[in-house]
Amino acid sequence: MIVVLEQESGLRLQRVRLRDRLRAQVRVSSLDHQLAAGASPESNTALALHAARLCDASQRRLLARSLTRVAAASESPARSRLRAPVSRTAVRRARAELDAVVDRLTASGPVDVRGVARIRNLLADGTGPLYQEATADTLAPQLRAVLAEMEPCT
Repeated sequence: MIVVLEQESGLRLQRVRLRDRLRAQVRVSSLDHQLAAGASPESNTALALHAARLCDASQRRLLARSLTRVAAASESPARSRLRAPVSRTAVRRARAELDAVVDRLTASGPVDVRGVARIRNLLADGTGPLYQEATADTLAPQLRAVLAEMEPCT
């Protein structure tokens, strides 16, 4: 069962079917973008399932490891870097923010799904500030925004 928001009746419990889970798995990128943009996780079944997965501790640890590898790649010789070359300049300039995001992802306690979805988008966007030297000055502010967004709503 999962909680979804209906226009006319408010929140309700809905049974999750296999097709709902498959739909959520197929639309991962789209769901990440919707959540990062502020869509309510309860607005539909696919978003609710995906949001629950993103906030799971194992998924958060996986994202933290990915960010740690990105940081290590920015310091290593070119021949031993990741397959997708990172913007060494951007990552070095934003190292404190990157470390803070990793710490937040691995800390216990709840996080807001918007920030977690934005991290997934940053890691997946090959034209974004993690990978493009031309956007080196935008990574640190984006990571600071992600940190603020990861704080649970009160």
